[in-house]
Amino acid sequence: MGIIEKYGWEIPVVFVDVETNGQSHIRGRVIEVAAIRVENGKVTRTFNQLINPGSKIPAFITDLTGIRDQDLRGAVSFRQIAAELQDVMSGAVFIAHNVRFDYSFLKQEFKRVSRTFLPKQACTVKLSRTLHPEHRSHKLESLIARHGFSFEHRHRAYDDAHVLWQFLQKSYTDFPVETVNAAITKQLRQPALPKGLQPDLVKDLPNEPGVYIFEDEQQRPLYIGKSINIRKRVLSHFGRDHDDGKEYRIAQAIRHISTITTGGELQALLLESRLVKEMQPLYNRKLRRTQKLMLAKLSSDEQGFSRVTLEEASRIETADIGNTLAVYDRRSRAKTSLLELQKLYDLCPKLLGLEKFKGACFMSQLRRCRGACTGKESPESYNVRLALAFERQRLKTWPYSSPILVREGNSDSGVVIDQWCVIAEINQQEFCDPDIQQKSRNFDLDTYKILQDFLTRKLDRLRIQPLDAHQLQELAL
Repeated sequence: MGIIEKYGWEIPVVFVDVETNGQSHIRGRVIEVAAIRVENGKVTRTFNQLINPGSKIPAFITDLTGIRDQDLRGAVSFRQIAAELQDVMSGAVFIAHNVRFDYSFLKQEFKRVSRTFLPKQACTVKLSRTLHPEHRSHKLESLIARHGFSFEHRHRAYDDAHVLWQFLQKSYTDFPVETVNAAITKQLRQPALPKGLQPDLVKDLPNEPGVYIFEDEQQRPLYIGKSINIRKRVLSHFGRDHDDGKEYRIAQAIRHISTITTGGELQALLLESRLVKEMQPLYNRKLRRTQKLMLAKLSSDEQGFSRVTLEEASRIETADIGNTLAVYDRRSRAKTSLLELQKLYDLCPKLLGLEKFKGACFMSQLRRCRGACTGKESPESYNVRLALAFERQRLKTWPYSSPILVREGNSDSGVVIDQWCVIAEINQQEFCDPDIQQKSRNFDLDTYKILQDFLTRKLDRLRIQPLDAHQLQELAL
């Protein structure tokens, strides 16, 4: 029997399995946990306990495990067994089948009782895949059938944990000690990765700015992100997936990672925004805007009062930026915002387009409108207050007198921008002619926000070059 070694000294291992109430690890609870501690090739401690989750068990969990509500009524709470369980696992490598699942549930349970749980982890799914690459399936049922492991109750925590102990013993029988030790040690040394993701995919990730795309088994996009260091950012996802429901679901489904490097952070931000809209990945929310926009447009009536009209639009023309007070993603949000501004600044609901009937507005009767609708307030006074109300929401005017070329740091790549529209991207590789990609001159709200924020925050790190007509012609723009 071989002894698992790490950096030259022996370490204990503990085989763990949990049964749960079927919910995600964020809200779900453990209903049974088992642990088998092995030191120097011998079982030294075991732990097996039903746990009362404080709620009923779904029927499908009872069908799967045989655990019934009445079995748990007199069971202990996790708080009552936390200290003993943690002692059983103390200082040992935590081994489970799809280790991220069992670990994530136990980590949440320990967190609820104010205990830290951060063991080294190894996964028998990955170990089986390394030692038996000729087999397609590495589910626990497949290992049992393939190797003839014994058990009494499938889908019960102790029996499933004991199957893992049998699998490790079988592995040491079938393969040289060094081979098995190396496979486990490799898992301990490398960042914890989702079970379906090959380590080589992460190893080859670039340490450069750009965009990464998480994909499922059919290479459908799950999530698109950006970073100034793709590899570092991707690994950060996998380091926190036990605490974040979305990250955990991504980790369970991810099988591939695609990357596109860029000349800098700004290009990565813009590319991420565009790809999210085009590819509609499942777990991106903020940038998936495809619906119509609601524009709060400014006009003036015969008396000189500023009026607000809501208009639906699929895009914003650059010529309309000056008279667009605010942009909303839906009509209901626009009306809510206008009502809030009306209350804060005593604006007139009729001039805001919130009331259509003739005569004085309703708010004037409550003295919450200063009388613009009845002639009691002058246009000059009212218009100043309305401009102040929309000051933060209003689209900023283009601060340059011409298009500009923006480069980051020492990079020769850059972005050509005019009137908050990206009209070209220039990608410059060493010893090569520049690759100039022209873009359609469309105003996009997310692009506007990215540019407005980036040009404000990173101005001291940017090289900004105004472009005249001749320079634009040289760039074929």
